[in-house]
Amino acid sequence: MKHRIKILSSKQINAAKWDQCVASHANGLIYSSTIYLNAMSKNWHGIVIDDYTAVMALPWKRKLRIRYGYTPPFMQQLGLVGQASNEEFQRILKLFYKFFPLADVNFNFANTNIQQLLPVIPRNNFTIDLSIGYDRIKANYKSNLKENIRKASHESLTYTEAGVTEGITMYLSHYHERMKHIKEKDYLHFSRLCDHLIGSDQCFARAAKNNKDEILAIAVFLKDNKRIYNIMNTTTQHGREKEANHFLLNQVLYEFAGQSLLFDFEGSELPGVREFYENFGPINQPYFHYHYNGYSWPIKLLKK
Repeated sequence: MKHRIKILSSKQINAAKWDQCVASHANGLIYSSTIYLNAMSKNWHGIVIDDYTAVMALPWKRKLRIRYGYTPPFMQQLGLVGQASNEEFQRILKLFYKFFPLADVNFNFANTNIQQLLPVIPRNNFTIDLSIGYDRIKANYKSNLKENIRKASHESLTYTEAGVTEGITMYLSHYHERMKHIKEKDYLHFSRLCDHLIGSDQCFARAAKNNKDEILAIAVFLKDNKRIYNIMNTTTQHGREKEANHFLLNQVLYEFAGQSLLFDFEGSELPGVREFYENFGPINQPYFHYHYNGYSWPIKLLKK
């Protein structure tokens, strides 16, 4: 039987059915929920298969009246939630190209068949299965991480709950210059999103402090029924000297070990960050970046 595939605007989408689809599939990550899309996307439509058996969010903007697909801030991977055959994916891509003359998007980790259809680029994303318990998690740590945790244990550090707003503010102050593509309004939108998610126990923050009650490392996490997402992780210069972030993430893994969740480090392609995460012995679960520009010159120059 041929499945019905259509594009709907965010206003036409049945949010309850969409979110149920996202919640019920392993590749339905928090970024694809309607609350996340509404908070972080300037505009979005969605591809819907049959009666929401599979869905795919399409965030978009306009430039000179040209609609293009983009990846909103703090939204690592979207793509198709649910399953689709290569034939169905080809039909989805026809709608995709019709809707987007150009796009810069990330398909999720489970959309592996996209590699047979498009020239996508795999990007790193590291995860740890928390259900195996802390002892087995720690057994996979590399020796230099174990040594850094040992050093941190002599620094009188304290692991504590922290304010989400404080975590966002510190991240903005420390990394804004490195991430100029993310505007202050994006942090504001994300902060408002977190306010909503805190109410449903889907957002929290943890910190490592010294004996003067100063924050040396802090992280904001998101949580759904599948993962804990390391969405914002900040370390001060003094914190780097004290191995505070090694201490912090080790404590987070200890706190949540044994739960039926994945801990998602969220990347990274940056060599130093990638090596830091790899020290925890995670599995690399790549997602797939796709850049497409169907225009010819000179319109093609509008967005490379």
